[in-house]
Amino acid sequence: MILAAGLGTRLQPVSFYLPKPLFPVLNIPLLHRLICWLEESGFKKIVINCFHLAHLILESVGSYRRSAEIITLVEPSLLGTGGALRNALPHISQDAPLLVVNGDVVMDLNPAQIVDRHRYHGAMASLVVHKREPWNNVAVMDEKILGFDESGPYALAFTGISVLEPGFIRTITEDCPSSLIDAFKVVINKGDRLQALRADQFAGHYIWEDIGSPKGYLSAHKVLFENENNRCLVGRGTELPGDLIWRDWVSIGPGVSMGSDIRLCRSVIWGGSDVPSGAVLEDCVFSPYGNISS
Repeated sequence: MILAAGLGTRLQPVSFYLPKPLFPVLNIPLLHRLICWLEESGFKKIVINCFHLAHLILESVGSYRRSAEIITLVEPSLLGTGGALRNALPHISQDAPLLVVNGDVVMDLNPAQIVDRHRYHGAMASLVVHKREPWNNVAVMDEKILGFDESGPYALAFTGISVLEPGFIRTITEDCPSSLIDAFKVVINKGDRLQALRADQFAGHYIWEDIGSPKGYLSAHKVLFENENNRCLVGRGTELPGDLIWRDWVSIGPGVSMGSDIRLCRSVIWGGSDVPSGAVLEDCVFSPYGNISS
């Protein structure tokens, strides 16, 4: 299941017009990247919840050429991460674990391996965690999660990837907005095991970037460009002016109109944008709906 209902408040004003899971990453909607990531690992059924600008999520899923069965659930009101999972219960397997991933994360971990590791431990729920400032707030010891909102040497960050047994999901209150983190806390308080799966146990080097902020969105592009020889991506129908100067890396979408004497550095320009002459864009997201900087 991909959680795709969030409001994207840290990415306003752009997120007023496009939901966060549809933000282009190297000119591909993030949601499409996540679906492809799951399909390539053998997943045959994917559930996606949506609320904010749900009609755009539905259109995007409809345009995706898929091999998996995709079920899109439109929430009448925002249910939160816990409520969304409880709402999806009738559409998921009742005898197999559910892989859950936030719809605002760019990653390349192997999801099938994550599910296999969860099954090996036999816990009601497993969370993929790693060291990543400034999000280290999950207390972990001996591969067991002890609490949240913590600090100190044993604190790790939750990646937004978890594997949940149907029995765990059934404990979440029905038809009520709730947080998945609160449901995890109930497991801990009952004395049941909440399994920690270390991301670095799956791969020594891996990609994980949260695009929920301008800094994170730009950082995802930086990481994805690191192994590319050409760090200036240009979408179809976009012509670069002869006097354009760019540095480090730049992602330019399709159908972009560009004036003269433009300077670009570590910036993402969305498709359909009109970049005026003399523009200097550095660490910037430039879109037809407004601009945001890190």
